[in-house]
This record gives sequence, C-alpha cells and structure tokens, in this order.
Amino acid sequence: MGSERILDVRGLEPPEPLEKTLDAVAVLQPGERLRMIHHREPCLLYPLLAKRGFQHLAEAKAEDHHEILIWRTGDAEAAPYGLSQ
Repeated sequence: MGSERILDVRGLEPPEPLEKTLDAVAVLQPGERLRMIHHREPCLLYPLLAKRGFQHLAEAKAEDHHEILIWRTGDAEAAPYGLSQ
C-alpha cells in the first residue's frame, strides 16, 4: 500500500475546502493518496475529481465527520483495499 497525505478542511468556509483539495490532489505522486477530513460530505467535489482522473471512497465516521480517500485512477499502489478501477 502507498503513502497517504492528510488534509483536514473542517471549519473552512466554502470554497476553501474544494480549492485546497483540488490543489492537494494535483501534486499527488504515484503511490500516494489523499485523506480529506471534512465536516460534511463534499458532493460538489466528486464530479471534479472524476473529470481530473481521480477516484474516491467516502466514509462517514459521524454526522459531522467525513473522510474521503482520493487517488489517481489506475494507481493500484495508492488505491485503498486494492481498489484500482
């Protein structure tokens, strides 16, 4: 399994979480994934990620705590649980 960067955007006002996340995924290296921590599910982010060649896995930890794993499509080393498609 690859390495993981963590980006905690809880408490930031829109559009900062979206902007910071897109900036962070743009510099991911092969084998790296991003774990974004947010106080809500960032539904507007998902189509933007797909358009840029990324996949995601959203996990609701609590009503106000969501974690989203993001990795480049096809990067089997970075994909969680061996998910690479």
